[in-house]
Amino acid sequence: MIRCSRCGEQKEPITKTAFYSGETASALKAHACPDCWNEWIKMQIMIINEYRLNLMDPKTDEFLNKQVLAFFKLDDGADLASVNYVAPEK
Repeated sequence: MIRCSRCGEQKEPITKTAFYSGETASALKAHACPDCWNEWIKMQIMIINEYRLNLMDPKTDEFLNKQVLAFFKLDDGADLASVNYVAPEK
């Protein structure tokens, strides 16, 4: 069990960190719960689309590494990229 750095709840840790490796993956596995991870995946897709990121560009990896750490509050004071989210109509 871990305490998720995003929601603060005691939950099972994530086991896979698609796209992330090394220190970033280790930090995520130690501080991210599956519920918040699923939120991140949605946010990551919005960031990729909003910023028109090229997933083949190494700079994109650097940017997304910073963003995931900011999302999980693991990067001291880093700001999460802003995206224009429009909630679907009911």
